[in-house]
Amino acid sequence: MRASWAVLFGVLVAVPAAGRDKIKPPPGPPFGGPVADPALNYVAPKGDGPVVELLDENLDPLLAQLIQSDNGSTATREDRDTFAGVEAARVTPMQRYNAPIAGWDYRIVEKPAKAGEFRYLRFAWKKLGGTGIMVQLHDPAKTWFARYYAGSNVHNWQPAAPVNARLPAQWEVVTRDLFKEHGAFTLTGFALTPFDGEAGLFDHVLLGRTVEDLDRATATATGRDKPAAVPTGKERDALWADLMGEDRTKAAAAQRTFLQSAKEHVAFAGEQLGKTAQPPDQRDRVKQLIEDLDADAFDTRDRATDELVKVGAPALDAVRELARSAASAEAKYRAHLILRLLKATGAPVSSAARTVRALRVLERAATPAARDLLTKLAAGDYGFEVVTDAKAALARLPK
Repeated sequence: MRASWAVLFGVLVAVPAAGRDKIKPPPGPPFGGPVADPALNYVAPKGDGPVVELLDENLDPLLAQLIQSDNGSTATREDRDTFAGVEAARVTPMQRYNAPIAGWDYRIVEKPAKAGEFRYLRFAWKKLGGTGIMVQLHDPAKTWFARYYAGSNVHNWQPAAPVNARLPAQWEVVTRDLFKEHGAFTLTGFALTPFDGEAGLFDHVLLGRTVEDLDRATATATGRDKPAAVPTGKERDALWADLMGEDRTKAAAAQRTFLQSAKEHVAFAGEQLGKTAQPPDQRDRVKQLIEDLDADAFDTRDRATDELVKVGAPALDAVRELARSAASAEAKYRAHLILRLLKATGAPVSSAARTVRALRVLERAATPAARDLLTKLAAGDYGFEVVTDAKAALARLPK
């Protein structure tokens, strides 16, 4: 193993310590390899009902349709901070867009009645830092003629309608009467524009024939409609398996069911989370090894890399998070290498993201028992990766 590390890290060894943070990981997946183009798998949502979901679940193919406006902009799946379901779009500045998104041909009319006809737009958004956020709509003849923004219209793009003078620091829902504001047109594309800051989050982008249709769709998507029955026994066990699984469509459906009767599932959720909780000594060890990947001494970084590979699956969440957010180029490089060696370079749903799905059910329940369980999550009793999520959920609970 040591010899293999020497070969793999030869480029790092040859660079003085002071310059190692300038090393960039190779483009694309670590060390190359074929990449399937998810854009080729994109199928536009059918507009044959009263509501069409333009952006909700299974986002990867849609996000691959969006073009970056500069070299730094990205559009990725956010599976821990969502408005509805189990994923949202996370877009970094300045924007991602496409005018002719494949299959988009949604007609905005005064009195929608036929398939593909709508009048109202609804979306949820949240801004992480910066000064402005915007959604832009495209028509083949009018081009980028409709814009909605909160905070500052950073580049003073016009025409543009202000939604709110302040940024949506938490998830906020926007509903607009497109025909009243813009007349008839055909929606063929959109732009998700965070402008600046860390990122903009976008979710639950719908077109509807009426506001009532949109309200029903939102109630269903957020699990606020009435359940047909409260699941118990084997039915609930199967739903929990779906909630914790890799299939995001099944997970979203299971989450909606649990949310509908959240107070009934607090004890059950605690039991299930207890079965998968990482031992404290293992959590502490992984945390230290992650920190050591960015240590000053090369031998410390190299040893931590070896040890995290040996730890294997229990370290994956922390390593994936480091690969996504590390400030140091070398730490990010090593995180990608570990994922490669563990054959985990794809984009599966992390166990931390699955835990957050259950956390949302506890937040909806908002009972004393749910608060106690969230407090344990916030203290790291179920893994340090969800501490921030649990603290945020606790802060949102009614006092």
